[in-house]
Amino acid sequence: MDLKMLEYIVAIADHKSITKAANDLYISQSGLNQQLIKEEKELGIQLFHRSKKEILPTQAGKIYIENARRILKIAQNTYTQIHDLEHNPAGNIALGLPFEHGVDMLIDILPKFNQQYPHVTITMMEQTVSEMKNKITSDRLDMAFIMQNTPPDQTFDYIKLCSEKLVLGIPRRITAAQYAPQHGKPMRTLPLEYVKDENFAFMFAGSTMRQIIDPMFDKAGIHPNIHYETLMNNALFRLVNNGLCCTIIPQSYAQRTNSTAWFYLEDDPKWNWYFIYSKTRTLSVADKYLISLAIDYGHQMEIYWEQFGIGRPTILN
Repeated sequence: MDLKMLEYIVAIADHKSITKAANDLYISQSGLNQQLIKEEKELGIQLFHRSKKEILPTQAGKIYIENARRILKIAQNTYTQIHDLEHNPAGNIALGLPFEHGVDMLIDILPKFNQQYPHVTITMMEQTVSEMKNKITSDRLDMAFIMQNTPPDQTFDYIKLCSEKLVLGIPRRITAAQYAPQHGKPMRTLPLEYVKDENFAFMFAGSTMRQIIDPMFDKAGIHPNIHYETLMNNALFRLVNNGLCCTIIPQSYAQRTNSTAWFYLEDDPKWNWYFIYSKTRTLSVADKYLISLAIDYGHQMEIYWEQFGIGRPTILN
């Protein structure tokens, strides 16, 4: 069987659209449609039901797609093992990343990675956690860097990098800011009760962070006044630092300024950083080296937070 044809059929199934699959595969819509017609003609059976809204696999299509995924995974693992025998392996790692955290980490670890494996490229895809998990399951991503407060489910193999606290930031103009410690002293804990009537800015509803924050407010019996929602932690920091609201963000994105007071929270909310990948994936030597650099990065971040509470070092070595 033609591996490229298998990729085409699987992509159509994943996108439920020839147009979207063609865009993902970087080929023309008409070209992909002709390939599908050709394959169905050779097999003598229809692989997809077509409608104006979407394209769905027939029973024969489901059998084809299930086995195509297995064949493609076997081929990928075979090529990985062969390439690892080379003195200087080449290839590509399709890596899923969360917004902000992922690129920040890669910028610090890529110099060492590129020095060790100059012919291995990394395709970075910034997406939500659920999107990354779906793409690993459908073999459109090799690995992903995610943050969540519980271990990944048994669908994936995973490696924990570190744990990161979520911290409360409030403008200095707010009365509760008086409880912040003097400069150079350890951070203190502030109950949510002290800011229950203030305006807040949070990450977007349904995000991994909100899955941690929302139950915390529910437990305290507080309905927060949410005035702003965003995709970016940097935006949340700027909102609180400009005195517009309170916020809760990861400690790595909190910065000490004269405008904002930072506190730990009573429930000690946190999430863990993980690298996840398919249980059927054979990790290459380059994959393993990238993960080892990420583990070291996470360890250094924990050391930094233990000492300073919030923020991040300019460069990690």
